Amino acid sequence: MSTGPNPRANIPAQRTAQNVLPINVCRQMSEGVFAIIGQKTMQTADIVQAFTTTFHMPYLTPSLSRDTIRKHSKYELHMKPDFTQALIEMISFLEWDHVHYLYDSDEGMIRLQKMFKSMRNASIAWFNVKRFNDIHHVHEDLRQIDRGDINATKSFVLDLSSEEAYKIVLKQIPEVGMNKYGYNYLLGTLDFKSLNLSRYRHGGVNITGFQLIDDQNSDNREYYREMKKMKITSSGFDRRETIPSSAALIVDAVLSLDDAIESMLDNDTDVFRYTFRRKHVYNYNRTRGVPCTTDPPTPWMHGNTIYKLLRTRKPPGVSGQLTFDKKGFRQDYKLGVYTVNLETGPYKLGTWSSGIGFRSIYDGSRDKNRHGYRPLNNSTTKVITSILSPPFLMEQTHDDDGTPLIGNDRFSGYAKDLSDHIAKLLGFEYEIRLVKDRKYGSKNPKTKEWNGMIGELIRHEAHLAVAPLTITADRERNVDFSKPFMNIGISIMIRQPDKQKPGVFSFMEPLSFQIWMCIIVAYVGVSVGLFLVSRFSPVEWKKTENGLESFRNEFSLMNSFWFSMGALMFQGSDACPRSISGRIIGGVWWFFVLITISSYTANLAAFLTIERMLTPIESADDLSKQTEIKYGMITSGTTKEFFKNSAVATYARMWNYMSTTPDVMVESIQEGIDKVRNSKGKYAFLIESSNNDYVNNRKPCNTMKVGPNLNSKGFGIATPRGSDMRDKITLAVLTLKEDGTLHTLHRRWWYEKGECGMDGGSKDTGKQSLSLSNVAGVFYILISGLVFSILLGVFEVLYYRRNNMKGTYLRGTETSQTIVSSTPNERPVNDDRALPYENYNNDKFVSEYTYSAPGTIGFDGFNRDGSVPIGFEGYNRDGTRSIGFEGINGDNINTVN
Repeated sequence: MSTGPNPRANIPAQRTAQNVLPINVCRQMSEGVFAIIGQKTMQTADIVQAFTTTFHMPYLTPSLSRDTIRKHSKYELHMKPDFTQALIEMISFLEWDHVHYLYDSDEGMIRLQKMFKSMRNASIAWFNVKRFNDIHHVHEDLRQIDRGDINATKSFVLDLSSEEAYKIVLKQIPEVGMNKYGYNYLLGTLDFKSLNLSRYRHGGVNITGFQLIDDQNSDNREYYREMKKMKITSSGFDRRETIPSSAALIVDAVLSLDDAIESMLDNDTDVFRYTFRRKHVYNYNRTRGVPCTTDPPTPWMHGNTIYKLLRTRKPPGVSGQLTFDKKGFRQDYKLGVYTVNLETGPYKLGTWSSGIGFRSIYDGSRDKNRHGYRPLNNSTTKVITSILSPPFLMEQTHDDDGTPLIGNDRFSGYAKDLSDHIAKLLGFEYEIRLVKDRKYGSKNPKTKEWNGMIGELIRHEAHLAVAPLTITADRERNVDFSKPFMNIGISIMIRQPDKQKPGVFSFMEPLSFQIWMCIIVAYVGVSVGLFLVSRFSPVEWKKTENGLESFRNEFSLMNSFWFSMGALMFQGSDACPRSISGRIIGGVWWFFVLITISSYTANLAAFLTIERMLTPIESADDLSKQTEIKYGMITSGTTKEFFKNSAVATYARMWNYMSTTPDVMVESIQEGIDKVRNSKGKYAFLIESSNNDYVNNRKPCNTMKVGPNLNSKGFGIATPRGSDMRDKITLAVLTLKEDGTLHTLHRRWWYEKGECGMDGGSKDTGKQSLSLSNVAGVFYILISGLVFSILLGVFEVLYYRRNNMKGTYLRGTETSQTIVSSTPNERPVNDDRALPYENYNNDKFVSEYTYSAPGTIGFDGFNRDGSVPIGFEGYNRDGTRSIGFEGINGDNINTVN
């Protein structure tokens, strides 16, 4: 760079596509060409348009498609089919409601904009868009997208710029753990079968993409063989098994141009008479080729004719029939839709065409397989072997209206519904056949042959076994199992014991006998403690109200017990402790009573309303340690093998008993159930928990399950060893488990169709009212208390009348005047009746008052010990009522009138 008075900078031209393309086009046209076949990018689109429009030079490009071209001239012909609409329809077909759109180029951005316009009314919840700036390092981008999506199923659209870009990104996806079940990918490529997807066949991921070149076409196979002979090694062509779409589109461009020129010669053999001179191409102005330097520019003399023929002719090509619309874009083309999933693929799902859309090759319609599994060949009906075992499978020969049932309509149950769901997911038809020997499947120790459903699968007499078939190691060595569709275990079934109704004194059951005794002791202790504290505390003593120098204490022993009883019954008491020590005793007693009564009340409702069943056994250990209740199991099956091979001491002891007691073993499950129901509680049946739960919900509702399961195992769908259906069925089972279908089926057949209520008849889920028997004890105590108190009152009256109430009653002819007005010396001998008064002197005080009241009443005075007479007496004075009181103490008389 010069820094003189006239600075200059020599900047070398960067060799970019924008710089190279004009030079190459001018050089080609000046040498003389009929048309140009070349690449076209978003950056060079304007340059191509300028040259083709100015010089009328046909330009055939295998790169950009319709929806990525914003500007185009009428002399451009686009060989690459547009697959934007195919992406939109496949997203709808797969029923994706949320999509991550990943791209790396401007072409992908334009395609995304077209998708947004076309999918405004689609049921997609949201689109997450991410552009890869560096396709060689997308690990962190993928991790962020994965962490940000909380959905169990994650769907991605990969729209990358080249086949090489797909290879780089698809290599990094497994490195971040996104190649497993729950991840779905739709690739915007036209060379799906050329991609190495071997790392995606083991985790359960589903990948779908498009294939432009039909490698099954005989002409295409011939093209491929011819190209292999050329020893082409670029882009790994020598290692390919199909023609790449980029090469095929170039071949199609050559074929299309050749067809157009041949058509011109067919119409006029002299059409190029003035075009070729000395093996060079001249334009109609006698200039060699079509130079770019002429002013004004001279267009190509055959440009319009060649382009018109290119656009209107429909020659066959490697990518299909080469048909173009008026603007030079491909139309009426087809794309093969292929997929790869667990251990399978790539295999063809169907065909997408520009005029019709997607059509499945299996049924010729748009019926969906939303989970991405490969539909099985509908021409083969799968044979499903099963066994009659309610509620898994039940048979009915006639409908409710008497119509005979045939085929699969004869069967109902959990296994039937499960087969329907799996067949729908995997797209096959099936026929249910009952196992011939009515066995689940066990191996004969002598012949080493299997019977039952396992034997039929080994002999390839059936494709599937859908039944309560337990997954075991021995069976797994001979057949293949799916993931378990139900987890179960061996359980104990017994007859329901009679329900124990609450007793007369059931109101005492919320608290144990020890607690009741402790409450009584606490009651006595608090009462005695309060009595002693009050007796020794000077605060509790107070003067009497009669003015004498005497004191009294309210908390006698009886009052102390009465105070404690009142607090215990949440009742009040007239007496209240005055001392601090007495109040502390009262406070802690109240707190004790509050907690005790609250706990008692909380438990009382349950004890009064629930009718409990007292079971004689609660576990397998209880069962093995007693001899009164017999127990047994079915003679063959996994339950027998479990006890036979168990190393647990309890189970080994049970097996020793059952194996030496033949009468406890049964031939079928129903025989064991009948034995439980008819044994009057003296037989327990060892049965799988699924059957146990079902039977307990069936009439007569007199059986029950006790204790936990003895082991844990699962029911699975079995297939012949090495069958390609095992993994598909596993994914189907997992899908049904995740979307809640299996739970719904279990609830339907075990509980909703039960005959004993949703809780198996063990409880009454409705409102319960207390009966008289629940609270009879309370009434007994009330009646007993009333009777006892009446008897005690009568006894008290009789006792005091006889021993303590010998007083002199007022004679009807006496008046109170003769008594009140007399001193002890003036009164008759032996008349010791007197009325008490607080002043003791010899003066007479007479007071009287009158009131209106019917009749006359009188009260006799009485003596306590003869020396200190006290009493009160009423009398009449001329029709009026008066009451007088007289107290006598020795020789002193106080009289009030």
